[in-house]
Amino acid sequence: MQMKKLDKGALKLWYIRSGIVSFILLAVFLPAVIFIPEGVARIAVLLSGGIPLLIALAFILVLPYFRYKLYAYGFDEKRIVVEHGVIFRHRITIPVCQIQDLHRFEGPIMMLMKLSGVTISTAGSNFDLACLSKADADAMIEALEGHLEKRVEEKADEEIL
Repeated sequence: MQMKKLDKGALKLWYIRSGIVSFILLAVFLPAVIFIPEGVARIAVLLSGGIPLLIALAFILVLPYFRYKLYAYGFDEKRIVVEHGVIFRHRITIPVCQIQDLHRFEGPIMMLMKLSGVTISTAGSNFDLACLSKADADAMIEALEGHLEKRVEEKADEEIL
């Protein structure tokens, strides 16, 4: 099985989302600093909130790059494998025979960037494979549906014998 990387638009999408979160954090923190009178209180707010805010902003702006570099997925007729995570690495294997539903989803920003996601539902859980190109998402769903139909036919043939 060959592992694939996400579409380059995924990195742009994650940076846009990070920018929105950064803007919200700054919009909440800056008024607090501006409206507190000068002196010890302002210094205390800057130290207690400013340093964690800078660290959070650094993570928000740096993490998407590493998340993109370390995300890989692949599938064949027997399983789907997804490797992801920056600080904590995960390798998820989903047997094709356990798939119950496949859904394609798109958010508003994803639609603008021509990206799509696939939700894979099994009896025990759901897994989202986000930020694929629309063509890759459709191809994945079609291929997995074909594998599922083939497996169902094999099981039906086994039960007849």
